Amino acid sequence: MEAKLKIAVLGSTYPRSNDDPGVPWQRETVNRCAAAGHDVTVLAPSWKALPNHEIDGVPVLRWRYAPKELETLTHDEGAPNKQGSPLFKIFALTYIVFGIVAVFRWSLKHKFDVIHCHWPFPHGFMTLLPQRLLGIRVVMTCHGAELALGRNSGVIRKLLAWLLGEGDALCANSSHTANEIKKLADRPVNILPYGATVTAADAGEETPAPLDPPLLLNCGRLIQRKGLHYLLEALPIVLKERPVQVVITGEGDCKEEWMELTTKLGLDHCVEWAGFVSSERLAELYHTCTCYVHPAIYDDRGDTEGLGVVLIEALRHRKPVVACGVGGIVDIIKHDETGLLVPEKDAAALAEALLKVLSDQDLATRLANQGFDYCQEVFDWDRIVNETVKVYKR
Repeated sequence: MEAKLKIAVLGSTYPRSNDDPGVPWQRETVNRCAAAGHDVTVLAPSWKALPNHEIDGVPVLRWRYAPKELETLTHDEGAPNKQGSPLFKIFALTYIVFGIVAVFRWSLKHKFDVIHCHWPFPHGFMTLLPQRLLGIRVVMTCHGAELALGRNSGVIRKLLAWLLGEGDALCANSSHTANEIKKLADRPVNILPYGATVTAADAGEETPAPLDPPLLLNCGRLIQRKGLHYLLEALPIVLKERPVQVVITGEGDCKEEWMELTTKLGLDHCVEWAGFVSSERLAELYHTCTCYVHPAIYDDRGDTEGLGVVLIEALRHRKPVVACGVGGIVDIIKHDETGLLVPEKDAAALAEALLKVLSDQDLATRLANQGFDYCQEVFDWDRIVNETVKVYKR
């Protein structure tokens, strides 16, 4: 009989309620590990004094680090996008210190077999005592943001390299992230991507009838590295050739700026800013859209997409994808095979690729079908979770 593990999943963000759309890939991994019979507990920071609770029957233990109204370092925009706040450095320190105490106390109480630490900077500090004093194995997974911080700070880079050297196993969400890790730690890196988290009702069906006008879709946090201003700048070029509708879901610190650009470019009639949407609405948008577009870039901090789970979801729904060839996106989108890749920050190239997909139905269908087959093979959840558990046991 397969041995069951007591697993702690440690990170900066986890859904605050059953309806919270945050980190769906992590939630799916946790739930599937629990469904396989393992004892899984999530360790995460609080949000405005949020107490311990359960999500999908899995206990979520929260550590406090600031007064209630100021406890907003995580979730929504994410900590890297709040560094301009005067209180950021103070609460970043209390976040780490109180996290160290809480994680050690929970480790003593629950006697975990393994702690899976996401974003090793700063969460790797919280695993040192459980690892050294209690013998708990530590698996560290980088997603990209912490590596971008290291590129911009020599101190953070050295601390991250040291923390990565302390982990019992290292993981990455893509080959791009794995290569970045190897620049800091000359060790083997397991590549553990994500699967789709939005149910694909049409996965085995024919593509729905084309919309008139075509619908372009983009989903995710509205932060700089998503590059949506380049999509907005590409739209006037596209609209000269044919009408389109665009739906953009999600929230983030760039939303107001991009909405103002939408108005300035005269695009209010064809661009919908949908905000956070339900899983049902999101599945419907994936199902009905004509093309998924993802103009990601390297932002001012050097951060970019570690993988891009929304691309996996688009492929799972048999949709052609146009994206920029940065970061981990190239693990998902193979140019002219599973989608079209364009250079980052190039609105004209983005518009050209979109018009190519919209005007050539044979091309769009081929990309959609090949993308679906590739997604089924590489980003299968059963395979991903099995490989994750193997890392835990090794």
